[in-house]
Amino acid sequence: MDFPKEEVGKRIRYLRRLQGLTSDELAKLTGVSQSMISQIERGQVSPSLETLWKLSHSLKVPVFSFFETEESNAVTICRSGEEKLIKRVRPNVSYQLLSPSTGKQMSFFKMVVEPGEELDTPFMYHSGEECGIMLRGSIRIEVEGETHMIYEGDSIYFDSSLPHRFMNTGKVDAVAIWAMTHSF
Repeated sequence: MDFPKEEVGKRIRYLRRLQGLTSDELAKLTGVSQSMISQIERGQVSPSLETLWKLSHSLKVPVFSFFETEESNAVTICRSGEEKLIKRVRPNVSYQLLSPSTGKQMSFFKMVVEPGEELDTPFMYHSGEECGIMLRGSIRIEVEGETHMIYEGDSIYFDSSLPHRFMNTGKVDAVAIWAMTHSF
């Protein structure tokens, strides 16, 4: 499955315009060039994870909102097998959205991290909080310079504004259920 760059670009343009920002203003907020913003919005390039996080922070929306359509229902049920799959935001990580996040204060998803240590994985940070529980395998999570291992059945909570990243140093896919809050 390819990265949905056209849909992501349209969503970023929609959110930028909704907030009354020009592409030049968004470029200055994110620290990338205006031409890069334009190329992303037109679906000509796939933004890096770091750029997605910068756009998310600058637009004050959860990163998953770039992959969703507008959701206005008060109650949403995600049926098994109908989850929205966001694959390859990072080369060895896939996400299944288990709830809508557009305009919501929380995102809920299943995260699968394939084995393999990514030494150049950038640190992420964004407003809000995160928590998760390991269903299978283990992951190493670095939060503001401290390393934490969580194994099957373990859970973790941390402030998302602290620089963080995670890796699967094991031999099997690590599967976790994760939730993130967002400040708007």
